[in-house]
Amino acid sequence: MPRTHASLPRLHIEPDLAAHAQLTTGKDQSLYLAAVLRKSVGDEVVLFNGRDGAWLARLASDSKKSVTLDLVEQIAPQTPVSDLWYGFAPLKTERLDYVVQKAVEMGAGIIQPVLTKFTRVSRLRHEKLLANAIEAAEQCEVLSVPGIATEITTGPPDRWLGRRTRRAPPDPGR
Repeated sequence: MPRTHASLPRLHIEPDLAAHAQLTTGKDQSLYLAAVLRKSVGDEVVLFNGRDGAWLARLASDSKKSVTLDLVEQIAPQTPVSDLWYGFAPLKTERLDYVVQKAVEMGAGIIQPVLTKFTRVSRLRHEKLLANAIEAAEQCEVLSVPGIATEITTGPPDRWLGRRTRRAPPDPGR
């Protein structure tokens, strides 16, 4: 993404992005743009959805219930989704947000919670993990949000990574 747009707020949205399209945001995103960021008609934001790259958009109407955005131009092409899987044992809740944020910044394509016999977290809220991943992607200029996989229990890595895992050959000196 060009550095000229680095100071603009970024917003992850679900609809497809195309030249000269007009989008209407939902209540939560409208409230965020109009009330939190205090954006008004004519202000610009950067939109991305993980499929169509980054797009410069201009607010056409603003209210706390509905904001209409006009897509101006594509400012960055979509980058390929990373093949990096980030497996981690969930931590206490307040540190879990930080782990997800760093995984997104690192460029993970899949975030895989792995429950061990020492894990103290009894259940994970996937919608909260996804919201943390989206927020991190908005802040660090990543164009795709990693998938949040369902938690698994420990075992051989090839069981949960499938054929992606390559084992190192045994050391002949042992």
